[in-house]
Amino acid sequence: MPVFFENRLFVAGGGDIWWGRNEAWLQCIDATKSGDTTGAGAIWTYPVERHVMSTPAIAGGLVFIADAGRKLHCVDAATGQPCWTQDLRGEVWASPLVADGKVYLGTRHGDFWILAAKREKEVLCSVEFGKPISGTATAANGAVYVATMANLYALKEGAHAEVAAAH
Repeated sequence: MPVFFENRLFVAGGGDIWWGRNEAWLQCIDATKSGDTTGAGAIWTYPVERHVMSTPAIAGGLVFIADAGRKLHCVDAATGQPCWTQDLRGEVWASPLVADGKVYLGTRHGDFWILAAKREKEVLCSVEFGKPISGTATAANGAVYVATMANLYALKEGAHAEVAAAH
């Protein structure tokens, strides 16, 4: 899904995980233009290594996008220049969630990652849930909810050292 932010449209696409096509991209388009903006509306394009199924997340002048090839990318929203990438050890079908200064993202391998939503890469933690995570995490009422293929988890800072599952 494209994301509209500050008169710009951020859209990702391309690639094909089933047929081996890897020409994926993240593009920033000037939404103030009118008519055919195919060339004139493009502000920047960032090449993504593999197929993209994720929606970009934008916070603090940064765009976060995951590719199916196991990487999370952090890109400067104004210039399209890469800030960092993180190998996630599993395919990503979900979109990153940015909340409370953090980026949350799960993988089909069952890993759930929490990184700082900032220009310098900082991995805060990675949790192995043991079952694939295909959906985007959701934040509500001071908790982050993560659905695996088997359980729904609620993560809340300071609540417990253990993660509880709802069946």
